[in-house]
Amino acid sequence: MQKPPFDEVVKNYIRLVYFFARKSLYQQEDVDDIVQETFLKAMKNYKQFNFKSEGELKSWLLTICRHLIADQMRSKKKTVSIEQNNIELFDNSDVEDMMDAEITHEKDIERVKRELLKLKPEEQEIIRLRIVEEMEFKEIAVALDTKEAAVKMRFYRAIIKLKEALI
Repeated sequence: MQKPPFDEVVKNYIRLVYFFARKSLYQQEDVDDIVQETFLKAMKNYKQFNFKSEGELKSWLLTICRHLIADQMRSKKKTVSIEQNNIELFDNSDVEDMMDAEITHEKDIERVKRELLKLKPEEQEIIRLRIVEEMEFKEIAVALDTKEAAVKMRFYRAIIKLKEALI
């Protein structure tokens, strides 16, 4: 894959990075800062970064963003959490595909959101990356700096926990 000019990278991935940051941060100002810092850091290292696919580029950008979010949270001594009002991880087709459950009422959707928040932050992140960001397990493994098999196992265990909590 030929490396595109950096302005194209920004144009093609700014929404992805924005929504990735938005899922973890409470304040719009923080989201904007993290997105800007992500692309500044990426721009500084873009020439040295060699990627073989678009997936590697996407994973690299999300890894930068994730590290910046973690740094910010540590500096503010907060824990990474997902704002309840911003959780829109599932639509009916996702839930049906994932858990063979029909969730059609607002009350049921709220229940899924509550149960999702009971999962560990790492489990929430893997579910979000896989379902919302539609990332492959391999891409998630790169973004989280872990093995693909570990990501798959964590994802399926988290889904099982969620499913059992909903039964």
